[in-house]
Amino acid sequence: MSKLIKINKAKEDNSHNEIAYEYINQNLPATYVDLTIACIVKKGQLAPNKSLIRNVRNKTIFRNDILLALVEVAKENKEAIEKIKQLTSQS
Repeated sequence: MSKLIKINKAKEDNSHNEIAYEYINQNLPATYVDLTIACIVKKGQLAPNKSLIRNVRNKTIFRNDILLALVEVAKENKEAIEKIKQLTSQS
């Protein structure tokens, strides 16, 4: 029998997740859980448990819908910080 060639595409397939986690690590506020729940509910989905959100944040569980909400919360936080910096530097 011939040996099967093992192709490792898992790393390439999840590269967007790694980029998302880097962005979250840099920009997610400390009070992200309630903001993430509000973001998910605003989209019309059921609110997940707080522990589920923390597990996705800690890479214990992988759920793209919650990861997307975490990225959106991080983006809003980054924009708010930049706006505060801009407004305070003009005075």
